[in-house]
Amino acid sequence: MTPSRLETDRLVLTAIAEADFADLCQLTAHPDVGGKLKHGVLTEVETRAQLDGYRTTWERAGYGVFAIRRREDAAFVGVIGLWDHDEGVGVALRYAVMPDHRSHGYTKEAANSVLHFAAAQNIHPVMAVTRENNLVSQRILVDLGFALREIRDTGHARLAVYQQATGRPA
Repeated sequence: MTPSRLETDRLVLTAIAEADFADLCQLTAHPDVGGKLKHGVLTEVETRAQLDGYRTTWERAGYGVFAIRRREDAAFVGVIGLWDHDEGVGVALRYAVMPDHRSHGYTKEAANSVLHFAAAQNIHPVMAVTRENNLVSQRILVDLGFALREIRDTGHARLAVYQQATGRPA
């Protein structure tokens, strides 16, 4: 059975669910979050489609996106997980964190948990894709043990494609 809940010292990660929809809407509508992602800022209808896709991935593949909440007060931090990247790179780590929860180490803490989950499920290699100009995300990926594999020009953005180093769950 695939675990749908992961815990760290400060965080609880649960498979994204309907109960997370309002928080997901706030995340995807935020210009400092959605504005930096490929899809851009999303409407509620677009966020509904994203949530449905995340839930379908869990059902189909046994992995997917988790909602991240702080253990101490259940505050919504963001999302993190695995998905089949639409640029054809394979299973990729995806994360987005609300701006007021950045710079606390939550992304790395949650990512380490997800990467251990991936290793336990024999999911490899894990990839990650970020915009070439997103230096913060690139530093996080390098700290997690990812290495730059290539730069892709998709016509709408230049993407940095990273691959997790072999045999090293974060």
